Parts: sequence; C-alpha cells; structure tokens
Amino acid sequence: MTLARVIGKGRTVEIDRDELSALRASAVRTIVDVGTGDGRYAYALASTHDQWLVVGLDALDEPMGEMAHKALRKPAKGGRPNVVYVRAAVEALPEELFGIADELHVLLPWGRLLEGIVLACENVVRGLAALGRPGAHVDVTLNGEPWAEAAPSRYADLPVVTPGYVAAVMVPGFARAGIDLASARYLSAEEAKALPTTWARRLGHGRAHPRFVHFAGVKKT
Repeated sequence: MTLARVIGKGRTVEIDRDELSALRASAVRTIVDVGTGDGRYAYALASTHDQWLVVGLDALDEPMGEMAHKALRKPAKGGRPNVVYVRAAVEALPEELFGIADELHVLLPWGRLLEGIVLACENVVRGLAALGRPGAHVDVTLNGEPWAEAAPSRYADLPVVTPGYVAAVMVPGFARAGIDLASARYLSAEEAKALPTTWARRLGHGRAHPRFVHFAGVKKT
C-alpha cells in the first residue's frame, strides 16, 4: 500500500519508508495525531516542540491541505519541517506506519474513528495499537455530551461516553488490542477550553464547561 503525503489542497505525493525513517531519525520523539482533521493541533505541537516529528494522520486529505501547504513554507513564513501530514485510515494502515509512534494522540475524533473508539471496534483499536512502538503512550479525549440534533443520524445510537463507560467497555476492548488504559476523567473547564483544535472550539462554543472525557494508556510490549 502506498503512503500518501499531503502537501496542499488536493495535492499528495508518495512518501516511502526510507524517507519517513530519515525524518524519524532526525527527531528525538515521534508523535502521531490520529484523526488530525484540519491539522491545526499537529501544527501546534510541531511549533511548540521543534525537536519532535509530528505526523498528522487522517483518512481525508482535503481538510489537511491548508496546514500541509503552510508547513512546507520557509520557517520564517510559518513552515514547520518537523510536521508531516499523511492520508491513511487507521483501520487500514500502510505498513510504513507500523510502530512509528512514541506517542499517539486522538483529540475529539469524528466519523469512523469516533465510532471505532467509542465502541472499541477491533479493527480501529488494533490500528491504533499498530501505530505505536512497544511502550508508546496513548492519549485520547472524547466528547462526553449527548450529540446535538444536527449531528448525523449515524450517531443517534452511539453511547454517551462517561468515565464509567470507558471502564466498562473501552478498557477491556483496548486491552484485547494490546493497550492498557488507566482510569478516565472529565477535563476541567480550563483544560477543555485550552485544547488547540478547531473542533474543540466548536464543541465548546456557548458552554461554560464542555464535557470532554480524557483517558490515557500504554501499548504493551
């Protein structure tokens, strides 16, 4: 399977294993932002930690296009050589991505990724596990409020995520894929509002305290 690097709106190029390995070798740590969406969180991480390689991963390339193009500029004009955007679905990963991550971040996912995580679907959770090296840190934040009436009908029966739900359904589901999760908790209002993503701002708009549920874990060796 070919790995597609997003370089702009509607523009991708192939990136091979050697090129990706060289980028990883030049970094002290590799972070994969799974379900990166418009890529702003990945860009923010790369801006804050210039010695990290940050990989923004999403099944759709179009939303990443603007940030991918910006990242390729000269640093003085906003370029970030330590962030790479790739198009791939977590449930059908190219082998080039296996075991690349020291950390996995999943921040307020949407679509198939959201459903797969909430329901602890085997192909999605095993895809997450496949991204991480042994001992990789896994960090997940989900929306913990009922979906608005405007949400797609596909989410009508999706369970509302609570710390108790994570313990009952997601902890055993992730364990089967080789990821040990700790207890979940609600983010404080300050933590929720500080999340540097477009989606976090939209979900939190007009709410004094967005109900975001956070949990973390480690990929077993």
